[in-house]
Amino acid sequence: MILLISGQKSARAFDGLLLFATQLDRRGHSVTIDARCMPDEVTKQQKFEAAPFLVDHQEVSPDIVLVVGADAISDEVQVFLRALQLDADVPIWTLGYFADRQDEITAQNKIAYTIGREPKLLNLAGPQRPALLEGCSAPLTFQIAETPDQQAGDPARLIVYVPFEDLEEPGVLQDLARIGYSAKIKLHVLTNGKGKELIRQSRYGVLSVFGYSELPPADIMNYADIVAFFGGGIAGERMMALALGAMGAGKVVIDCTGPAVLTTDGAPALKGPEHVHSLSAYLEDVVLDNRLEIGRRIQKSDWLRQFDLKKIEQDLRVTQPEARPAETSRTVYFPTNGNGLGHAQRCALIGEAMSMDSNLSFAAFPSCIDMLQSRGFACTPMVSRSVEHDDPYAADLVNHLRLRDLLSQSDQLVFDGGYVFDSVYRVISALQIPAIWIRRGLWQAGQIHPTALERERVFSRVIVPQEAFDELNTDYSTGGSVHHVGPIVRLNASSDADPAELRARLSAHFGKPIETLVVTMLGGGVASDRTAQTQLLCSLLEQRKDCLHLVIAWPNAVIADGLHGWNNTQVVRTSHTQDLCRAADLTVSAVGYNSFHEILYANVPSILIPQSAPYLDDQERRARAAADRGLATLVLESELLTLEREVSAFLDDGKADDIRAALAQTALPDPGNLAAATLIEEGLGA
Repeated sequence: MILLISGQKSARAFDGLLLFATQLDRRGHSVTIDARCMPDEVTKQQKFEAAPFLVDHQEVSPDIVLVVGADAISDEVQVFLRALQLDADVPIWTLGYFADRQDEITAQNKIAYTIGREPKLLNLAGPQRPALLEGCSAPLTFQIAETPDQQAGDPARLIVYVPFEDLEEPGVLQDLARIGYSAKIKLHVLTNGKGKELIRQSRYGVLSVFGYSELPPADIMNYADIVAFFGGGIAGERMMALALGAMGAGKVVIDCTGPAVLTTDGAPALKGPEHVHSLSAYLEDVVLDNRLEIGRRIQKSDWLRQFDLKKIEQDLRVTQPEARPAETSRTVYFPTNGNGLGHAQRCALIGEAMSMDSNLSFAAFPSCIDMLQSRGFACTPMVSRSVEHDDPYAADLVNHLRLRDLLSQSDQLVFDGGYVFDSVYRVISALQIPAIWIRRGLWQAGQIHPTALERERVFSRVIVPQEAFDELNTDYSTGGSVHHVGPIVRLNASSDADPAELRARLSAHFGKPIETLVVTMLGGGVASDRTAQTQLLCSLLEQRKDCLHLVIAWPNAVIADGLHGWNNTQVVRTSHTQDLCRAADLTVSAVGYNSFHEILYANVPSILIPQSAPYLDDQERRARAAADRGLATLVLESELLTLEREVSAFLDDGKADDIRAALAQTALPDPGNLAAATLIEEGLGA
């Protein structure tokens, strides 16, 4: 195990330590960072990058300690070193950019005085490793690939780094958009946070944009065959690490900076145009048809080998770990939490449609685990968000670590949710595994914007389960990676769930005759408070003789105390909702994707009361489409008197029979369970 300690406790020193740790980790080393080196103020992105490496120095036994940036070691870090309890045979190395021998001796003496023995020293400066940036603390290093890491054929993946100041110049965004329109190029713009916001607010907001700190350079590099740098220079260690790493991977690096900082230093980059307007023609004339050969020549550069991670390993007398044995490929489903079980149920239905020899499992939140395990799926627990967490993303930070430990490069991840978590985004980018996004539609108007869709770029396929009615289907993105399938819906009720037999069992269980059975499924009370509607139903049904009213409570549901005081009402927790609905005389339901389609496909007469939270899908549109066809009744949350009239109409005036008959006559799309399963199985073999 390698323990890294920075020479200073500062934001820049810590960021350099993260870059170095990431390179060592990708090489296969077990690498850790002393948590005391983390500054008090760190960004969200740095927390995600640091989390896999941070350790308590009292709880690890390293094989080697590297003090990085020791040319400017602080008194505080010397105190850190003094607290280390190391065996005498554990080597301690002093790494830094030392100007002369006197600087080396000074750094060694400081550490020797602190730890009581002489540390070894590695000077990162000098002719063999030229300092590319002023103020660097950690080694700028990378691995040199055996062959160019480029995708063959069109389109070529192009990352263009443009600083915010250049993006403000007239015509630059238009020029970038023009490049993005080319069928030969898949463009990603790389800039800082201000630049990204500028693009998002412009008419060119559909451009794919990376913030330069939102992923480690080693991961950003995975989305490129060609990288071009514009501006007055290379912006800091992260962008220099990206440039060096891209060259080491055999990608084409184009130096379009004003001072030509890369090519002037001797780097095997191409000297490109200084203005974005000229880049398209330059790519067409010089790069696109020759990029693989250019990549091969770059990798042969003697200049590049000065920064090869192998040389650092040799200097430190650290051997590269043996490659891990290949693992059996798996498909891992990760449904988002939601307010019920909808995403997990949809994934379970698709999983059940996969072939019997499929190796699949789930990463699931606690509310879903019982249901998934009851259906035979192995589960790795994820952590749900909580108001008790200091950071709003604390749970996702832990989930990132769990996904990182769970998945390998031979696996495939299937994510079902509206917003792609940082944990998902990062683990796919790092491992470059096949990934599929199950993304149902019917978004509300305020949810449709480029930011919501920009993380689609990390997925190899997007599966869009369709709605039952055509007017509800909208294409939010297009292309060869987007696949539409029929509604994902459960068709097979439990084998022992004949409606008459189920009612008889319910009668025996609750000890009362059942003339009328009503099922209410209005959600868990998190997205929308439906206490008033539920209590009204309880009151109406209390007056009916031999009536059983079942209120379905999802995991984590908020249950009003007053529900337990009604004689005819029972609160139940169950996953067999479809069986109960088929046996009921009336179902009163919210209009989530799963519930809605189960009601339609099972010919269940229903009153639909949409939930209206801004982060949900457009449930009112869904309910209205069915009501306009005479297949259900729509009652809005404020229409309590209408709800009362409709309950009577269904139970007393034959409306339930009319709707059941209309449903039986309606042709619905073929379910998409098997089609989705097939796409997922094909994705693993792609």
